[in-house]
Amino acid sequence: MLLRIGLLLQVASGRAVASRILRELGPRLSGGASILVPSSPGWDQALVRAASPRIHPGFVASVEPATEQDVQEIIKYSNHIGVPFLAVTGAHGYTTMLNRVQGGIQVNMRRMNHTKMNADGVTATVGGGVMQHEIVRSLFEHGKLAVTGLCECVSTIGPLLGGGHSIVQGRHGFAADNLASARLVLANGSAVTVSAESNPDLFWAIRGAGHNFGIVTSFKLNVHDVGDTWTMLTFIFAQDKLESFFSTWNQLEDEHGDVGRPVLLGFLGRNPAVDTSHPVITLQIYYEGENGMVDEYASAFFALGPVSNTTVGDIKYKDLYVTGGIDLNSPICRKNENIIGYPDSFDRWDVDAMRAGFDILSELTADEKFATSVWLLESYGQEGVEAVPAAENAVAPEERSLHILAAPALWWAGDDEQDRERAELYGKRMQDAVRSGISVLPHSYVNYAIGREELPEVYGRDAARLAKLRRIKEAYDPRNRFGFYAPIR
Repeated sequence: MLLRIGLLLQVASGRAVASRILRELGPRLSGGASILVPSSPGWDQALVRAASPRIHPGFVASVEPATEQDVQEIIKYSNHIGVPFLAVTGAHGYTTMLNRVQGGIQVNMRRMNHTKMNADGVTATVGGGVMQHEIVRSLFEHGKLAVTGLCECVSTIGPLLGGGHSIVQGRHGFAADNLASARLVLANGSAVTVSAESNPDLFWAIRGAGHNFGIVTSFKLNVHDVGDTWTMLTFIFAQDKLESFFSTWNQLEDEHGDVGRPVLLGFLGRNPAVDTSHPVITLQIYYEGENGMVDEYASAFFALGPVSNTTVGDIKYKDLYVTGGIDLNSPICRKNENIIGYPDSFDRWDVDAMRAGFDILSELTADEKFATSVWLLESYGQEGVEAVPAAENAVAPEERSLHILAAPALWWAGDDEQDRERAELYGKRMQDAVRSGISVLPHSYVNYAIGREELPEVYGRDAARLAKLRRIKEAYDPRNRFGFYAPIR
């Protein structure tokens, strides 16, 4: 009875706050902004996330700003009434830190959606609510591309704030390395320009740890010529090839430097058409134009005896998402289905460790509830990344030097507590298996973080850099208002 009364009081309190927000914040916003509360049509749709219900920030209102001043007013008002706020665009983050937002305001940035080529021809100005698929298509019309992620369904700015791996990073560096400037609304509601000339300490920090410092309303991004068309090779191997597969990958990287290395993206996952009892290995090799090294890679993997291999050529850059199966309609872009990841970065595959991890994945995915879970295998190329000095920004030095990113990505539906606990148990077992075979201290890509990582694991183990981040955090956000994504503390 007491629990029921408590829940009723909580609901009543939330309704009262929502009504107050409508009444008091609404008049402070521009005519293009909107406010949704739980009684509004479209409320449920406004809260849809990729990883819900496991990730479930608690909101009493969702505000869609149309201008930078709207964002300022939202933050000032949230501070005034003492509620948290969270900026959202793609809603694909899956760190449990997001669940600390309770009784808060969602700041849905999607109305700030614009991409404009600048007169200089080498930069574009982008809104804080632009998605990956939008910027790619917009810039392609001008024969340009930006360094962005590889999934159509995530925001442009979100991955950049944590570094931003990309299929073109081998030439142009991380997404964060390509940020020229940004307009940032700080925790006190003030808006500032952040660049190498203006607030340089903050400019350093937002490129790699940017979730901690403000809401980006717009930003200027370096852009590059699109170049030649692309080719994608796909190999599928049965599980009995696992040892030779990872050994071959290691051998190829031992024999060839990073210059010109093709992009290797793959996953371990179920494919009943190939094997009804175990996951299989899928590898995609991407390259632009002519690449002599690719023949050696292709020959080496073909010699292992794949179940199938295909080649798709003459792919326009804007079509890589669809060709690679990572577009808006692909399984990886599904929403309202739990996802949790256990990332690790390292410089060499440990074959025995990957076999141990594979067997754990096989055991988990034998259960239909978890059958769509995969283990991501990523190597994007490091030449452009390593050309940028580690001191340039807050991207962890480990992210630059450890070129392999491996991450079990576990999916399941529903809100059953036992299912969640099982996913966490198996994910941790897979991560432990990998870590048993690597020689470096654990490092996790911050954009794949799940919320239990220590700061050195995501922002790097250089004590001086961590101290610098803490000083900047204290200067710009002493109350930790931006404390819901890998918070600096």
